[in-house]
Amino acid sequence: MAFWIGEGLMKARGKLSAVGAALVLTAISGGTAVAATPVTPKSMYCPPEDDRTYTQTASAWYGYDSGTLANNSAGTISKTYTHSSTKSLTTTVSSELQISANYVVAQVNAKLGLSTAIQASYTKSEAFTVTAPAHTTVKYKDGILKRTIRVKWDHTYSNCTVKTVTNFAYLADNYSEAS
Repeated sequence: MAFWIGEGLMKARGKLSAVGAALVLTAISGGTAVAATPVTPKSMYCPPEDDRTYTQTASAWYGYDSGTLANNSAGTISKTYTHSSTKSLTTTVSSELQISANYVVAQVNAKLGLSTAIQASYTKSEAFTVTAPAHTTVKYKDGILKRTIRVKWDHTYSNCTVKTVTNFAYLADNYSEAS
């Protein structure tokens, strides 16, 4: 009787599922499970989800002012400079990734420890300060760094198939360096 009920339920669904096959085989074998057909992706359910990973692949100066500050004295010195031009850069994200620039900036800053922004800019009259310790010469750059971020997006559908999209976002970063 268990065989007929199991078979009837399976026929009612229109196909023999792996769970149904296991019930039938268990009933036939007297309670001992035997090899059954694996569950197919069409019969599985996965909660839909998105997983994105971010990797910086490059960075390049978009615009900057640079120079050297020599300090031959026994104390630390600081000098204020002004930018010689006006520059602006806006973060862009591939539309194929289906996420906003705000979201990418927040995720990249949190996960990679960077300080990117939706927009980075400086003006011709904007000042910046460079500090040099005693008896050193400091090389400096102050401006906008364009960071290239590879975004890998894995989207899991409810039928457990996974679609992977990899593309790029270009993030703006007001940045200074001295060495």
